[in-house]
Amino acid sequence: MAVRHGGLLALDVSTTKLILTPASGSVNGSGNNTLVTPTVGKKLRLAYISYNPSLAVEAGFRFGAAGTLFLRNKLTAGGSIVAKDFGDLRCLEGAIDEALILNLSVGVATIWNALYTEM
Repeated sequence: MAVRHGGLLALDVSTTKLILTPASGSVNGSGNNTLVTPTVGKKLRLAYISYNPSLAVEAGFRFGAAGTLFLRNKLTAGGSIVAKDFGDLRCLEGAIDEALILNLSVGVATIWNALYTEM
């Protein structure tokens, strides 16, 4: 954003920084696996997410138990890492009180990671 200082044009490089909370774990249930639940009345804003199943599986994230799957992939071998870094000025956000869920087509040990903030 450009701002004027005494007739000179200067670049305003100040930005609001979000403090991200790291979370990770492992799930192994077929179907929905709740990963992160926001505080009541808040929503999750994701900056980074990933999953790493140990065997072949179709997996995808969703917000809420019936939300649309995203970052959905059918992995034919274990050990693959699927990750998304949303970068500066972009994020993915659920609705108020919606948990982040990892949906697995079959029960397979899957490591997951997330960087998020609550809004």
